[in-house]
This record gives sequence, structure tokens and C-alpha cells, in this order.
Amino acid sequence: MSFIFIVNLVISLIATGLIWTIQLVHYPSMKFIPEAKFTAYHNFHSQRISILAIPIMMIELFTSLGLFYQNGSSYNHIFTINLILVISIWISTFLIQVPMHNTLSSAKNSRVLNNLILSNWIRTILWTARSLLMVSYLSVNLHLI
Repeated sequence: MSFIFIVNLVISLIATGLIWTIQLVHYPSMKFIPEAKFTAYHNFHSQRISILAIPIMMIELFTSLGLFYQNGSSYNHIFTINLILVISIWISTFLIQVPMHNTLSSAKNSRVLNNLILSNWIRTILWTARSLLMVSYLSVNLHLI
């Protein structure tokens, strides 16, 4: 097992835990924030979650690229799928969720908030699938399955 793989696996599991927390706790809790305090709360949330999410996503991208190039034809399909999942997460984040966050940064909008919660299932499913893929790869290589 390479160091890059271990870092990629660990960061995948961390990202998956973070996105499930956001999906089940943070985003739905925004519905309970009064309009007068919503902008301040949302902006606090966005700034603080970025402290975690940005480094995680960067490490995830670079280690996924490293695994893809490091492995050539050996299990390349696993690392190709992994990289596709990571790129899909980035696309969803920056084309779907970030614009919604930008709208919410100026005022509470229930429709946008509901769309954010619904659309965030894309990232939740993708990160979960990525973690399952990498854990499966590890399990096969350790002859656990």
C-alpha cells in the first residue's frame, strides 16, 4: 500500500463524515435560524466549514491524481473511477452548491436553502461511493474479501 493511497483513503473517510454531518445537521439547521440572523450565521458557517473543506478537497484531488498516474494499468479502473468521483464532487460543489451559498450569503431564501439541501445529496452520495470504493480496494488487497 502506498503512502498516497493511505492519505487518499483517510481523507476520503474524513470528507465522507464531514459531508454527512453537513447534510444531516448543518444545512437542515439553517431552516431554524431567524431571518434577522441568517446572513451572519450563514457567512460564519461558510467561512468555518471552508477551513475544513478546502484542504480536504485539495488533498483529495492531488492524491487521487497521484494514484491515477502512479498505477498505470494496474487497477487503473479503480483509480480512474476514483478520480471521476472526485472531479464530479468538484463540479457539483462549484457549479451547484457554491452559487446557492452565494445567494444565501445575502439573505435567507427558503427555496434556495431547500434546493441546497436536496442538491447536496449529489456530493453526499459521491463521497460515500468514493469511500466505499477505496475501502473495497483496500479490503481486496489485504485479502479481507
